[in-house]
Amino acid sequence: MIETRAAVDPDALLCALILSPRAFSRNRFFWLFESEEHRRVRRRASRIRGILKQLLDRAEITGELELEDGRFLLRYRLESLGLSRTAALSKLEAATLRFALSKAKRHDPNANDRDQVEAALERLSTQLGGVPELAPLA
Repeated sequence: MIETRAAVDPDALLCALILSPRAFSRNRFFWLFESEEHRRVRRRASRIRGILKQLLDRAEITGELELEDGRFLLRYRLESLGLSRTAALSKLEAATLRFALSKAKRHDPNANDRDQVEAALERLSTQLGGVPELAPLA
């Protein structure tokens, strides 16, 4: 168990929580979620995992648009529920979502997305002194 209280990059933590939420459970890493910033990261990751689940449950992406402020607008539809949804994602959220979809063979792999996600996971691993749970993600 990691007992360090190192400063943790919120973006790196976001990637890890999207791709492997059980690697950093709130009970095991309670200290990690004491700050409001990291609690917000946990909520953002939960939101992206929800979108990922819907996309893996046969939702169809109907549009993607990069906004002027650098965020990505994602539109998708889940026909079986008659659900249409639009989400504005940060660059890293969008890259991590696409990375996860490519791992699930539901999206074409993108080297830039992979590089962003792997760099974030590497930062997190370095900050925490090595996290074996992150090794299979990259």
